[in-house]
Amino acid sequence: MNNRPSPKLAIHRREFLGLSALGLGISLVGARAAAAAPSVASPDNVAILYDPVKCVGCKACQMACKRWNKLPNESTDPLGIYESPRDLSAITWNIIKLRRTEVGWHFFNYQCMHCTDAACVEVCPTRALFHDPLGFVALDRQKCNGCGYCTQFCPYGVPHLQVANLLTGEAKSAKCTFCQDRLWSGIGGPSCAEVCPVGALVWGKRGDLLDRARARVAELQAQGLNARIYGENEAGGLRRLSILLGEPEEYGLPSVPKTPAFARAWQRIIQPLGNVAFGAALLGILGTFLFVRRKIRMEEVK
Repeated sequence: MNNRPSPKLAIHRREFLGLSALGLGISLVGARAAAAAPSVASPDNVAILYDPVKCVGCKACQMACKRWNKLPNESTDPLGIYESPRDLSAITWNIIKLRRTEVGWHFFNYQCMHCTDAACVEVCPTRALFHDPLGFVALDRQKCNGCGYCTQFCPYGVPHLQVANLLTGEAKSAKCTFCQDRLWSGIGGPSCAEVCPVGALVWGKRGDLLDRARARVAELQAQGLNARIYGENEAGGLRRLSILLGEPEEYGLPSVPKTPAFARAWQRIIQPLGNVAFGAALLGILGTFLFVRRKIRMEEVK
């Protein structure tokens, strides 16, 4: 008896392999495209501008952030009454610190910088962290799997893990979201900027705020101060702009914030390759099944 495979079966196998290769190629390209972050900060993006010269250290911004986002207090005294957090954390997304620069001691506000080239977005495997169309780095906590990659690669040390379930130890990423719920619902802008009594924190379109910052820097430089804008170009352009009175390092800020090479490789190479490997494994299983099935049929014919 003739045991050679029929032409019909050979054609089906070739079609199957061709379509499989095409599917894998599409999945790889799609994964790379999905990982790409916006390359340029648009002047129409929303942004925050901070002017430390105007800041009086009242901490209204810090308290407003806690209140709107329903964040618990961080008590630092034995009685648990007075709250004075020392740094950003899972339950402190906006903080005022006293800094010493070349012009002396003054207050400075810290929060998420909402980078264009955001390392946290690059490494997030579930797309829980993503760029909102308005430009800021938004967070969907429902998608967060608690891997903690964002906490390891952010050059500003902004994201932190917050325990969401004490029994299981499940954690979720936590950080300033630009009060995304306020923007999405049309209530207003970031609560920290809206409550500032002296206009040290303001929000609006990034292009308008940059013009305002340049004029303010020129004014301060005319007074003999070493003023500069931080965030115009750093990390692809920040949506949190700051006026500095010295070098970035004096404020604990990197002069050249960088997204580590591994962070880029994770989303653009490693994860897509993982998807391909998973697809290849499925194809192998299916191919084995078809091969065994064909052998059984051939035995039945015999």
